[in-house]
Amino acid sequence: MWGYNMNKSFEKMFAVLSLFSMDKTTLSISEIQKETGYPKSTIFRILSTMEAFNYIEQNKDNHRYALGFKFFQLGSIYAGNLDFRVAALPIMKRIVEEMSETVELNILDGTDRICVEKVDSPLDIRNFVRIGDRKSARRGASGKVLIAFLSDGEMDSVINDLYQEEDFDEKSFRADIQRIREQGYEITKGERVPGSFAIACPIINNKEEMIASLTIAGPIQRLTDERETELLKTLVAGAKETCEKLGYFGRPYK
Repeated sequence: MWGYNMNKSFEKMFAVLSLFSMDKTTLSISEIQKETGYPKSTIFRILSTMEAFNYIEQNKDNHRYALGFKFFQLGSIYAGNLDFRVAALPIMKRIVEEMSETVELNILDGTDRICVEKVDSPLDIRNFVRIGDRKSARRGASGKVLIAFLSDGEMDSVINDLYQEEDFDEKSFRADIQRIREQGYEITKGERVPGSFAIACPIINNKEEMIASLTIAGPIQRLTDERETELLKTLVAGAKETCEKLGYFGRPYK
């Protein structure tokens, strides 16, 4: 009986915690009662217990409750231990199931982009990439996104190194990078591989560092205007979800 009561108490505690969100960062006892149907005495007991262990904080002026420092501490531990590839892979698989195009995860190494994870399209005609593939970040959606969301100093350093590549147009490249920063993604068509398209978004961690780009790519003959819109929407949602799993909730994914 004791175990049953303890389980019910945990269920009620988690039901209360689940009411907090990015849109509802504080709650009153009345709001919690309205959502859960629990008696105010039960809600007060749950909140008081969590407050005693720093999982809940009460604003003494308006008597509203917010998540406490302990949750920030636990979230930081979780995010620090989470490999971004592990966070991204199930999302990548879902995008491929929905869109039937290849999805890849890339990182920046010097002036090159390297594929560190990928999920292949199930279709016979598809974009082909190998894990470990290294290409110049100068061309293609993946590489440009990786450069665009670096810090200003890091970006300048990479662009200076790109001078060594033949026919590099800094003015045009910087204009592309600025546009990508403003819109939060990039779409290229036949820029690196003739006859193919790529759409890429940045992956940003809880330290607000750009750590990877998430890319969907395929043959350009499948890219109608309607499908481009659908692919972009799906990819942005997947990139946003990956960033949030890593603890980042800011721009470019508002």
